[in-house]
Amino acid sequence: MALPLTIWEFQKQHYDVHYQAWFIGGIFVILSMPISIYEIAMHTEYYTQPRLQKHVIRILLMVPIYAVDAWFALRRGGTAGYLDPIRECYEAFVIYSFFAYLMAFLQDTYGDLDEHMSKKPQMEHMWFLGWLLRPWDMGTRFLWECKKGVLNYVILRPICTALAFITDIFDKYGEGQINFKKSYVYLAAVTNFSQLWALYCLVMLYTAMHTELIPIRPLSKFLCIKAIVFVTFWQVGQGLGG
Repeated sequence: MALPLTIWEFQKQHYDVHYQAWFIGGIFVILSMPISIYEIAMHTEYYTQPRLQKHVIRILLMVPIYAVDAWFALRRGGTAGYLDPIRECYEAFVIYSFFAYLMAFLQDTYGDLDEHMSKKPQMEHMWFLGWLLRPWDMGTRFLWECKKGVLNYVILRPICTALAFITDIFDKYGEGQINFKKSYVYLAAVTNFSQLWALYCLVMLYTAMHTELIPIRPLSKFLCIKAIVFVTFWQVGQGLGG
């Protein structure tokens, strides 16, 4: 109730739209920070499954990092150039942490995961990729391809972020511009392809081990991880549209 009233009051007083966005964003930061910090504190206090909980804590840290970055970018656009690289690199780390979380649970539960998966029926690639790629042999090969797919994003994201930062210094980045003389178009293409491949590999792992993963209810967690990537992608798309 307070938020709509605040917006209405801002409209009455003719405050700048940018200031309104910054103030409302601050409200959401104030709401999200205590919740995420409380969840992290509870995990550290009841640290009974360290192999799993360390990954959960790393994922939860994405909330304050993203919230603070977005709020500062609204308040002072110039700070985004320094804070965004931290957030972007941490996004990649979060996706890998989710993969590591799933693997830690499966290894703790089933022991030799390579042997366990080798007994499963052969899984084909999804969608049109079945026409382009040969199936990954179930077992060691399948798990390695999934891990490699996630790691590709963990490695490429910081590299692309560093290249964006360097080219921006020399006025060769052109953020949000479809300009083939600038680096933005190429770096965005590489980053987005890498993101999609990492998510595809997570989907493959989830599909192959769906039954085994039921105890930790990974679907909602997976959708949150996907949201991290696709909301960021949507923001990039808005920049291109502008």
